Amino acid sequence: MLLDKNVDLPRIKIIDFGLAHKMDQVGTDFKNIFGTPEFVAPEIVNYEPLGLEADMWSIGVITYILLSGASPFLGDSKQETLGNVSAIAYQFDEELFSSTSELAKSFIRQLLEKDTRKRLTIQGALNHPWIQPLDSRQALVKRQSVVNLENFRRQYTRRRWKVKQTDLTTATGVYRKNLLGNSFKDFVAPLIISVCLPQA
Repeated sequence: MLLDKNVDLPRIKIIDFGLAHKMDQVGTDFKNIFGTPEFVAPEIVNYEPLGLEADMWSIGVITYILLSGASPFLGDSKQETLGNVSAIAYQFDEELFSSTSELAKSFIRQLLEKDTRKRLTIQGALNHPWIQPLDSRQALVKRQSVVNLENFRRQYTRRRWKVKQTDLTTATGVYRKNLLGNSFKDFVAPLIISVCLPQA
């Protein structure tokens, strides 16, 4: 996502649709394994039918990162990260979220919901009181949640690996085999995005 700030009314430009899939027909099952491990929804990890709910999950991860500077599911390996996603293993670290309101945490919790039927929908997210305050008190609470820039560099120096097709295919394959008892040929190999991170 890019923001054009050199104009009176900034325009948001959404980019990087390389792994996007058009949902042609409601009710048609679409399954695939792709994406950056820490941003994918549990249904992607578990090779279950996908819908817009997977995108809403990713919004929850991005919101968590923006407000804390930390990644909710990032482990020491891709395998551990995928395991954290599948187990919904995350918490709101007191120090990292010291400037974050309960409304903002509620927004994240409802997006990082494993049950896709209970996860916030697009409209539900837009109507959430953290996004659309119902009164002046909620509006004040919304302004209290700030982006934690100090933690970004520290957090992302943890990610010293670059995602390569062979590495992620192997890590995902081993993870699925261990967890579900499937062999490598039972699922589609992921498409990969190379991730280049800032130097420490």
